[in-house]
Amino acid sequence: MTLLAGSKLGPYEILAPLGAGGMGEVYRARDPRLGRDVAIKVLPASFSSDPERLHRFEQEARSASALNHPGIVTIYEIGQANSFSYIAMELVQGRTLREVIAEGAIPTKRLLSLAAQFADALARAHEARIVHRDLKPENLMVTRDGFVKILDFGLAKLALPESGEFSNLPTLAKPETVPGVVLGTVGYMSPEQASGKSVDFQSDQFSLGSILYEMATGRRAFSRGTTAESLAAIIREEPEPVESLAPASPVALRWVIERCLAKDPEERYASTRDLARDLAHLRDHLSEVSGQTAPSLVGPRKRWTVPVLMITTLAAIAVAVWSALSHKPQPSGRAVKFAVPIPAGTTYAPGEVSRGFSVSPDGTRLVIEAFSKGRRHLYVRRLDAEEAVELEGSVDATAPFWSQDSRFIAFYADGKLKKVPAEGGRPEELCDALLPFIGTWSSSGTILFTRLDPPGIFRVSDRGGKATRIVSPLVSSTAPPIWPYFLPDGRRFLYLGEREGRVYRGEREVRGDEGGGLRLAALDSSEERFIAPMQSRFEYAAPGFILYVRESALFAQSFDVREMKLLDEPRLLVPNVHYFYGPRHAAFSASQTGVLAYQIAKRPSRLAWFGRDGKEAGQLSEPSVVGGLRISPDGSRAAVDVENPTTGTSDIWVFELAGGVSTRLHSDPVDEIMPVWSADGSRVLYRSDRRGPPDIYEIGVGGPGSEKPVLELPGVQQPEDISRDGKLLAYLEGVTTTNIWMFPLDGQRKPWVWAPTRFSQSSARFSPDGRWLAYESDETGDPEVYVALTDGAGEKRRISPAGGRLPRWRRDGKELFYIATGNSVMAVAVSSGSGWQSATPSMLFRKDNEIENWDVAPDGSRFLIRAPLEKVRESPLRVIVNWPALLKSESRND
Repeated sequence: MTLLAGSKLGPYEILAPLGAGGMGEVYRARDPRLGRDVAIKVLPASFSSDPERLHRFEQEARSASALNHPGIVTIYEIGQANSFSYIAMELVQGRTLREVIAEGAIPTKRLLSLAAQFADALARAHEARIVHRDLKPENLMVTRDGFVKILDFGLAKLALPESGEFSNLPTLAKPETVPGVVLGTVGYMSPEQASGKSVDFQSDQFSLGSILYEMATGRRAFSRGTTAESLAAIIREEPEPVESLAPASPVALRWVIERCLAKDPEERYASTRDLARDLAHLRDHLSEVSGQTAPSLVGPRKRWTVPVLMITTLAAIAVAVWSALSHKPQPSGRAVKFAVPIPAGTTYAPGEVSRGFSVSPDGTRLVIEAFSKGRRHLYVRRLDAEEAVELEGSVDATAPFWSQDSRFIAFYADGKLKKVPAEGGRPEELCDALLPFIGTWSSSGTILFTRLDPPGIFRVSDRGGKATRIVSPLVSSTAPPIWPYFLPDGRRFLYLGEREGRVYRGEREVRGDEGGGLRLAALDSSEERFIAPMQSRFEYAAPGFILYVRESALFAQSFDVREMKLLDEPRLLVPNVHYFYGPRHAAFSASQTGVLAYQIAKRPSRLAWFGRDGKEAGQLSEPSVVGGLRISPDGSRAAVDVENPTTGTSDIWVFELAGGVSTRLHSDPVDEIMPVWSADGSRVLYRSDRRGPPDIYEIGVGGPGSEKPVLELPGVQQPEDISRDGKLLAYLEGVTTTNIWMFPLDGQRKPWVWAPTRFSQSSARFSPDGRWLAYESDETGDPEVYVALTDGAGEKRRISPAGGRLPRWRRDGKELFYIATGNSVMAVAVSSGSGWQSATPSMLFRKDNEIENWDVAPDGSRFLIRAPLEKVRESPLRVIVNWPALLKSESRND
């Protein structure tokens, strides 16, 4: 089939052909619903007419879409139109690696920059148990700004070869590799692939090693005159040594390539994450390893190659860490990166517009936001100390930021902006402040922070007083100015301005529209101007840089403070920083002494079924960044919110539990989370930030264009549950402390607070008969499960004797389940009657790792559980000491 420009395929308008291959034709197309261009891959007619092959196509495309990594092309939609099946995906602007290699061997600095990104994306896929099987330069893209993207992930199992011929295009297999069938592209496949054996992630490592070899030397590792000769070379021969073709290549890089190209998979990397770490270390310490020389390791590979590689770098790193944390001048020092543990006995607790941490301007300390006994607290940790100290009076505190002299910390709690001495002491209230956007504090004692009601940037003295608006948006605008940041003079500040409309100071217009982005203002003048487009929170850092995030990657760009201009090209610092598109929130913090802290992008979770005995009974989907999940009233479907880490926003997906088919209800940059089913299962309600601070919306399942608001109020609203008769919605209201509210879905539709309290309530669930409400509260200091009458009358009853959270009912109301301390699944037998009657809770089973969220099948026979991949979650906080040295290293190796 050939589609003509201007023709339609489902909702997409075809613009131009992009290419064709064994897996179909690819077109550039326009999605008029979101106003963006996409790539459309149309399956051959032979695929579409084969139900089994089509099912595999949909299954693998769903797996690929769940990967959610900036280095893997995003899949937007799987569809059928005009009897053809297609997949809509991210359109990547750039060149294939094949086109880059065609220009000759790639310089080492650029090679490592690209290779580290490819390996990181590949490691993410392997952690999700997805093997590519057809890595080659044609499937690797380099974007115009230096990012990389891996194409055709998840398409590696779609089709059995229909003949014995090999192709330079993807040839793919069933989910289980069929012994004796050779799959992949000749020249890049592994020895086990070439022999027709089963393959795993280590086969992809061999393919990546072949690509690295070609990037370094400009020649293919196993290219011979015929297909048979190439296969024989892969199985039996060694490629010409890298040093013979590229003598200037660092020996450590040669060792990485040689380990990847080991004939025996057991002699390759035990995990692709280790491979990615090695390449990242080489990239970050290139100047240290570039001058090394060593003999070639020809013949069988030895297992001591990686320890040698580590020894060449880690000794120098250890010295640098000791020097940096001792605060001794290191004018020619190197950058040092390390993880910062979360305070013992706590759980990391960043807010939606709070990064959850902040580094002091002098670079000596880090303040961390964490849960302890169900409440948020602030902890201060010196970077040269092992323990963190809790700050007095910081209960429910969030969004901390420092005074310029590093003596005080400002934070939000109880609807107030407060400050507290960093060395300890009682906090002091400064002014009213409801929404905890990170603020900025000048050396002269002025604090600037963001409000959304009324919208604008406000100023207040660090001695307290009335906050006054200093920058305000056009009255009709929905995009207020946000994220102010003081420049070194303490007088001028930068902020993110409006995308549309005009900019006002107070009520006076001072500039016409110049587009959204980075803007300049001052405390003591009407100076106001546009600097540059920008779509994330930013910070100014000495010795003259603006740090900001783009596509979840952190960049540094030179900034002239006198001329107020961004200079040169942005340079990549970190490829995976947590980012949230809605408020343009980016989770990093920089001192003025070269210390940078950041939060890595969220880790994926598993979503699996477990029986009452605790035995796993199947996985719902591939690991991904999952938030809320709910099983439909009839038990046939599950609604799940899945995050895209590139934007930090989520979309609602609906999974058919019997057939495994999934449907994305949205595909847009808006954040839609925490799905709740309507009583009849025809609609899903969810939280959406489509119009600013989150409101509650609903959409019909299988009804495109049926989205509409249910409850729009100031502040933040999140749906929790709908009563069985469909008449009452329980929802949460609040930011740092949440209370349960009720909203009638018919009649006057006037919301009312259910049981007002200064403690946080959550996880509200109606009993099937509608008489009782089970919920979670932290009023004892620990989360506990309670039950009370839905009408709010009478006393509440505590169900969990020693800690409990996330209560869930069985559909007939005869059992209530919850998660106890230690990740134990508890069951409580409930008797019907005029009053509450229940048995003592009993444990069904215990999980080794944290149960983050869950739901119960209607009959109570099994549980859908979201849990981390690791038994113990790795700390997401990282610190780089002397980060400007990363830029100097780039300059030396240009």
